[in-house]
Amino acid sequence: MAENTSDQGPAAETPPADPRPQPRYGELAPEGWSWKPPQEETPPAATAVVSAPIAPAPATERSGHRPGAAASGTAPGWDRPVTLSLLILGLLGTFWTIGSLGTMTAVLQTFYTEADLGTYSPSPLVESLVIAGSISQVVIWLTATIISVMLLIRSRRAFYVPLVGGVVAFVAVFAIMMIIVLNDSTLLDYYGRP
Repeated sequence: MAENTSDQGPAAETPPADPRPQPRYGELAPEGWSWKPPQEETPPAATAVVSAPIAPAPATERSGHRPGAAASGTAPGWDRPVTLSLLILGLLGTFWTIGSLGTMTAVLQTFYTEADLGTYSPSPLVESLVIAGSISQVVIWLTATIISVMLLIRSRRAFYVPLVGGVVAFVAVFAIMMIIVLNDSTLLDYYGRP
């Protein structure tokens, strides 16, 4: 024992603390390498530390699957709040669109009055289109919400789903309004005048 103490001499002093951040478990390991502690030497507390989740690898690193590493399709942190905000905005838009479709006959009557076209008498097709349009808006929003929630649960990027749902909902409402206008002979005559 005396030899060990004398061999270390003054160089055995504690080195100064390294100010750089220390690597986490597995960060500097070669690709595909994993370590498992020996069963007989590892106390239960050490096993819990070893099996703790590892921080995801940087986005610039393209490596194969590593134990504990995050999947390549993991969504960024901003995706969840953006997706939820877009879904809430879509819900408000759905209510607004349904309300707008419900007042379609009143809007057309106002247009008839301002253009001196007489009294607007909607065809039975208009009421059916308004109901179909309202139902389609609800179905589109529910579909976008279900798909978004499923993607969020799987930690996948989901912000684009409400955006696509909004575009589909807009196209559906525009198509319904065009069908209503194109099936009104009075409006077609009015717009067809030279």
